[in-house]
Amino acid sequence: MGFPAYVPAAVRAHITTLLDGDDWEPQGWAATLADAEKSLAEIETAIETRIRRGEVEYLDSLRKQRAEAVEHRDRLAGDVDCLHRLADDERMQEAYAKLTKEFTHDEQWRGFVDAAWAARIDYSKYRERLKRTAELRDKIADTSEKLAGLLREAADTGFPFWPSEFFGIPELLRQTDNHEMQNHNLHMWRSMRKYVLGDPSRSDVPESEQPQEESESKHVPEIVSRVLEPDEKPEIDPEEEARNTLRYAWGTAPDLSELLDTVTKAARSFQPSESGMIGAGIESRKASIKTEYLRAFGSLLTSRRDFSMTAGIMNAMAVTAIVVLNQSKIDVSYDDVRKALSKLGG
Repeated sequence: MGFPAYVPAAVRAHITTLLDGDDWEPQGWAATLADAEKSLAEIETAIETRIRRGEVEYLDSLRKQRAEAVEHRDRLAGDVDCLHRLADDERMQEAYAKLTKEFTHDEQWRGFVDAAWAARIDYSKYRERLKRTAELRDKIADTSEKLAGLLREAADTGFPFWPSEFFGIPELLRQTDNHEMQNHNLHMWRSMRKYVLGDPSRSDVPESEQPQEESESKHVPEIVSRVLEPDEKPEIDPEEEARNTLRYAWGTAPDLSELLDTVTKAARSFQPSESGMIGAGIESRKASIKTEYLRAFGSLLTSRRDFSMTAGIMNAMAVTAIVVLNQSKIDVSYDDVRKALSKLGG
């Protein structure tokens, strides 16, 4: 692509690499966008074909794919358009002029362009995620606290036949299988459970599900009593000793209600937050496209690139923010940058 004369050589080279790729990363963003456009067109064609054939049962799935493809394409198109603006928007002439007085290495130019481009994301979904996380945290705390209280009430009734899973962690583990990842770890957990709990046999696994060689080798051991001499130590099989130790350790474990108290305490003290660029962007309670972008931009420059926030760089950031955000209703001044970065040491 062509560049205006005022664009520094390092910026030209870096934007060209991002858009067109290089030997290290052949797939540039322009090609990635083209692939996304192609995929979207294929989905559109598939929808038209299904409609024409009257195969309506496939449409819901295809329309969901189309919505996802459109979102992906639009996001990539925005990224590519932003790179083009950084390359040829005449407003960037002022920003590059200011940065020429600040930068002495090509890496500084690349770092500034990368930060300006990467900070351009939708922060609302991260705010929504934090909000949802806080709501779930409160529900988890309330529910675990309530369940712990109910289990204690059950124990206080004196009724002797409550399920032991209500109180003992070992029995809860003994009766619980792992069905995640389409039972990927089911048999592994069942085989390891007896070692974890110190069980002497596979009593928690049905006979039909035990390995054949293990099932066939089962037998009732003969019990032999022998009187030991006063100074003689009993010979204990190391495996049996380990099982005894584990069973004793599990016997001292807290009840399920106590564990739920810990869950409640953890939930009550948990304060969900984001880190890095995103955390900086949504640091304030009030959503603001301008402030979120400037804080994220500044965070990338200071934390990842070790930039010092000089007046020249902040003035360049103000101009660059206008170009990157590209919304007529948003204007960015040096003072806006200074205030946004005040908590970042700007």
